[in-house]
Amino acid sequence: MKQEEIVEREFLSILVLNPKIGFDLLQIKPKYLQNPKNKLLMEAIMKSYKEHGVVDISQLVAYSPHITPELVTDVITDDYLPLTNMRKQFMVCQIEILNRYKKKVINDLLQKMNKGEMSCDDYLKNMAIINEIEIKVSSDYLTFEELEENIKDEKCRIILNNFQDLNSMLELSKGDFLTIGANTGAGKSGLLLNLMNDLMGRYQCIYFNMEMNKSTIYKRMISIRADVPIYNIEKDTSDYQKELIQKAMKSIVESKVIVEHKATYIDEIKNVLKVCKKDGTHTVLFLDHIGIIKSRGNKSQYEQMTDIAKQLRQICLDYDCTIIAACQLNRSSYSADELSLSMLKDSGELENSSSKVILLYRDKEDKKEQPDSYKAKMILSIEKNRNGKLGQVICEYDKTKQIFKEVTKWN
Repeated sequence: MKQEEIVEREFLSILVLNPKIGFDLLQIKPKYLQNPKNKLLMEAIMKSYKEHGVVDISQLVAYSPHITPELVTDVITDDYLPLTNMRKQFMVCQIEILNRYKKKVINDLLQKMNKGEMSCDDYLKNMAIINEIEIKVSSDYLTFEELEENIKDEKCRIILNNFQDLNSMLELSKGDFLTIGANTGAGKSGLLLNLMNDLMGRYQCIYFNMEMNKSTIYKRMISIRADVPIYNIEKDTSDYQKELIQKAMKSIVESKVIVEHKATYIDEIKNVLKVCKKDGTHTVLFLDHIGIIKSRGNKSQYEQMTDIAKQLRQICLDYDCTIIAACQLNRSSYSADELSLSMLKDSGELENSSSKVILLYRDKEDKKEQPDSYKAKMILSIEKNRNGKLGQVICEYDKTKQIFKEVTKWN
């Protein structure tokens, strides 16, 4: 489905399902919509509201033979309703619809002038009229309560209980976009799962799994929660370990974590949020990993990643959520003496859009001395930190259990 159709459906859904907001803010006309059926539907909605003071869906079908029950139910659905900032999103829809309409009209005028069907003076007069059409946007004044609520650390902060040094330095806050960059096999997924294990139960956690099969990710989740080696989860083991595994599974279920395996497009991620987002609960999204996310349309890899990075930043703002995402580093990182922000793969926009960036890598001396050890000394290097500190946190990474633990001294 094209982006303009999604915007028009979101606009119409708000207008029907929340007419108090929709008609209070309505500034555009049916003719501004691109889809002819959507134009008819908007006319019917406006007529119904004017005559009855409410939008009577049964009256919409009676307005025109081109408006069928299937059309109404397909276009107008809760799936298109934004979960937060409905007033703001309705205004965004109107602005986008109007801009597309103006662009189409300007192109039509230009074609007529080029074909000699319109004089240059008439073209300029019509252009002036089109340019005068605009959406008037008003903003709410700040209140004392809103200021007070948003300056208190305890209300804004996301506390990492299992990573005290990282928690102190990173100062992760609600609405942050945290990117974790690392090379293949460095433990990006493991670190994401450890952070989710820390936060699940206290926040709504949604994990977008784009690389591992279900069996692998579930075993890792259980292993981290139970503190039991992965290879013991499916094999016969001691009664004690069986009990730990059962408790871990029960705890994961009770935390109501969501693991999504099929969403790979950015609009699919938004749709999962719209369906699953819990009211009154802050949501933390885990993306594993950004390089696999796609956006619609024919774009280069660089353009896609730029668009995705911007949309992820906007998701944090629009849906009251925090994003923690893994990102592959580019080829230059494998031969570099030191890692840097510029090595985040495919787009500089990812560095710009992220409020915080951690580069994850194994300590060189440890790798040299113990290349095959199942326990590795890992460096979590905070390279970008809006409102926080830069620096390094040392962790022990137990590959058999996929567990990251902070250490003050490495043996």
